[in-house]
Amino acid sequence: NLNLAFFRRGGKGKIPVSGTSLATPEINQAGQKVLAILRARGAQARDLKTLLIRASQHGEIAAQLYVKEEDFALFTDEELAKLGFKSFKIIFSNPKSPASVITKILQQQGTQNLTDRVLGVDLNYATESFFQINLPVYEQALRDMKRFINPEKPTIDLYSGVGSIGLTIGENNLTMVEINEAAVAEMRANIKKLGREDTASAVLAPSEKALEFIQPNANLIVDPPRAGMDKKVCEKILEVAPERIIYLSCNPSTQARDMAILSQKYRIIYARGYNFFPRTPHIENLIVLELTK
Repeated sequence: NLNLAFFRRGGKGKIPVSGTSLATPEINQAGQKVLAILRARGAQARDLKTLLIRASQHGEIAAQLYVKEEDFALFTDEELAKLGFKSFKIIFSNPKSPASVITKILQQQGTQNLTDRVLGVDLNYATESFFQINLPVYEQALRDMKRFINPEKPTIDLYSGVGSIGLTIGENNLTMVEINEAAVAEMRANIKKLGREDTASAVLAPSEKALEFIQPNANLIVDPPRAGMDKKVCEKILEVAPERIIYLSCNPSTQARDMAILSQKYRIIYARGYNFFPRTPHIENLIVLELTK
């Protein structure tokens, strides 16, 4: 029988699941709705890749079904009505890639974006873009970060996603740099929606190719992916020597590696961990670095 499943940690096998305690009830229910339709159709697991489901704090659902065949049978209007999602897509994803990449959108129903409020700021984000899902813990991290923002200085936000850090704690003269084109499109939409066209700008570029934005007289925020910061970014920081760096990481081991480089000129003045996903090995860690006098 067709099932939802997770990859077995450390191996290629899969573990059938009915849901996950890390998800909201709305997400688990949405997964079962899609599964029921696929079972009724007699869909084969070999034709399917990933089911990506997101829920806003209001319980609105956006989902994407990634499939391995470009001629995959689309959902009927009746099936879409049974789902009742705000947004649903069927996406052909290159079967040669293990990642859930968007090769071609085969079907799209409903509006694409979800909206959530972070520290009183409403932010839009696409289903496939990076956006924190444990918002109460995330807001605590943001409050801790904001304590170290100097409102009189410009703010540079590297690896900025849809702008959820910069647009909530960054003051005037905010520059956000992000490599993902879809995330930058959302970021620009958020800037416009918030009426911050004159005080915030979005830059589409990898951070290691936007080094000119790292300035000595600026608040520098970095929130890199699990791989950590590119070595060129660390070297530019040492060269320019901004007074303070606010570094949020989803991988403390690569954060420690970067800190070993930056320790030539910086010391840690604040550190705190955040358990975004209880009973998993994943943790977010915040360090604030200050230039050694």
